[in-house]
Amino acid sequence: MLINQKNPHGGDIYTHDVRLDFSASLNPFGMPHSMQKALEQAANCSSSYPDPYCRKLKESIAAYEGVEAAAVLCGNGAAELIYSFCYALDAAKPALVLEPTFCEYSAALSAANVPVESYSLRKEDDFRLTEDILKLDFNTYSALFLCSPNNPTGFTVGKELLTALAASGVRVLLDVSFLELTQAPQCYDIPALLREFPNVCVLRSMTKSFAMAGVRLGYMLCTDAPFLETVAQKAPCWNVSTPAQLAGIAALKEQAWLRESVKNIQRAKKELSRSLKALGLRVYEGEANYLLLYHEKPLAEKLAEQGILVRDCANYKGLGEGYVRIAVRTPEENRQLLAAIKALCAQ
Repeated sequence: MLINQKNPHGGDIYTHDVRLDFSASLNPFGMPHSMQKALEQAANCSSSYPDPYCRKLKESIAAYEGVEAAAVLCGNGAAELIYSFCYALDAAKPALVLEPTFCEYSAALSAANVPVESYSLRKEDDFRLTEDILKLDFNTYSALFLCSPNNPTGFTVGKELLTALAASGVRVLLDVSFLELTQAPQCYDIPALLREFPNVCVLRSMTKSFAMAGVRLGYMLCTDAPFLETVAQKAPCWNVSTPAQLAGIAALKEQAWLRESVKNIQRAKKELSRSLKALGLRVYEGEANYLLLYHEKPLAEKLAEQGILVRDCANYKGLGEGYVRIAVRTPEENRQLLAAIKALCAQ
């Protein structure tokens, strides 16, 4: 819960009078019916404490990911696991965070009193991570944070570059929260990566793929058992609610539904990107289900006046005024956004 602090994220439909929310990059087709039923059924057993070991959920995740159940740690959304991960690090060494990226990495490191060192992604590279990063001495860092696809740029880390970074021996938090919403969700062989590199922790969020932001569920995969246990000790016992556990089990059975929705999202994304470019906006067309845009006019402010919420990226380190991130929504919602932007550009 926030107190006397500005919400640094998208999805704040409570502060604003919002009719269209493009600020939260969630699956625009909502959650499948089976998940809704699971949440309804959870009401019948919510008088008891949730399973603190998440046994059935862990088994389902392990089977889905092709890993041992012992390599799975569930959390109250990916954000909680980021904080637990940071509290498990060696605070005597700084952690390396790429910028621009998800602000909770630095926030969690600061909360855990772990020094933060930034690595700036260059505008001339379209904010893509290049092999230049391999020139660093990773022995000086307690961890490296990799977001793939990166938030807010949408670009993934190349497989060979990821392998080289993992081989450096530094503890890697690979956040693939949006990967399942791309056209290549299997671009990494995650079971093989985890077997070869115990220093790698893979972070998944079910919030985005299955539009369950209000339910809160994420999980971490890691084969370094002592480290994963330390991460687990940094969170409360009953941090994953019964509704979240049951919804998660149901979601993992809905892969056909997910793949069909991703086809529709990516199709809509191509059309949305093409139309935005035609309006004169700079579009960073990464692999994710969102687009980073740049325009000299204050789009976020002007759109908010019309009840359209986009993610103002002015507070992302390395970006600034003029940058916004928009989720890819349904074709009809996208058309409404385009009409609003077209009118603003014409002013």
